[in-house]
Amino acid sequence: MEQDFKFRIQSLLSQKEDKVSGPMSPMLFAEEMAKSNGTRFNRLARLWFDDERINQRYEDGGLTGHDCLLIGTVYDNDLLVTLWVDLGTGGVPIAMGYLSDKEVLFTQVYKKEEFARNLTEAEVQQIFDSVFADITQLDIREDGV
Repeated sequence: MEQDFKFRIQSLLSQKEDKVSGPMSPMLFAEEMAKSNGTRFNRLARLWFDDERINQRYEDGGLTGHDCLLIGTVYDNDLLVTLWVDLGTGGVPIAMGYLSDKEVLFTQVYKKEEFARNLTEAEVQQIFDSVFADITQLDIREDGV
């Protein structure tokens, strides 16, 4: 595992009256991924990493600005969380896990991707452990309250 792996989670969904909304690009990506998987989502968050190389590629002398997103679904008795890289023209699934069993399932697709720095399985586990330890990090914010 890389030294000093640090990240923070930014919930992207907010609710004003009965309407839930979020930033356009992450919302469109999450809607597209959910639709292609035949699922729905009701939680969306962006991951920020201290190491800016994570899940980025070098282009034109700099790093791309790909989002790393947590797309989740809160059910009556469980929480499903999926972790993605939004490439702008599609996405790369990294892993998924349910709160009920806390098992994280990694995709082979992500392991084949070449970013300036890929997340290790231990780092992905750390992200999921953080979410499962405090699922309020994914809560929908109340606007105008």
